[in-house]
Amino acid sequence: MKNKIITILIFTFLFNVLAFAQNADDITGLWYSQADSQNRVSVVEIYKENNKYYAYSFAYKNSNDIVNDVNNPKKELRNLPLKGLIYLYDLEFVNGEWKNGRIYNPDDGKTYHAKLTLSDNGTEIKIRASADGAGIFGKNIIWKKLPSGDVTKYKPLNKSELRKLN
Repeated sequence: MKNKIITILIFTFLFNVLAFAQNADDITGLWYSQADSQNRVSVVEIYKENNKYYAYSFAYKNSNDIVNDVNNPKKELRNLPLKGLIYLYDLEFVNGEWKNGRIYNPDDGKTYHAKLTLSDNGTEIKIRASADGAGIFGKNIIWKKLPSGDVTKYKPLNKSELRKLN
């Protein structure tokens, strides 16, 4: 009887772990970013390339503004638009976690370490942007999955239209 109870507990535990396990590609698709310093909400696409994940913004939910990368540390890049800039890059899925990435903040022109967590229901992403790789000195950024009714409002860019940070 004791062995049966232990066996049932082990199977229950394994079932729960597998049922809630996340697939690496669960983060791909369209997301609304957290509002920027001007209260604009970006429409962001996360995509996978060579087993790493990248994100760029290509529209605003609540604005038609054309915004340039005015805080870029390289003066020659400050007149380029943020639209199509890959600002989350090199994110890896390792042992069930999205980590080892970098994220650029156009509000201050700095690049930070990035780790990502997907909510249990798959509708929110929490990005931990930090100055240190451990995530101690930083802040959380929340992105929300586009509702299915909003997806058709936006057309992501072709990969040939994207540009890297440097």
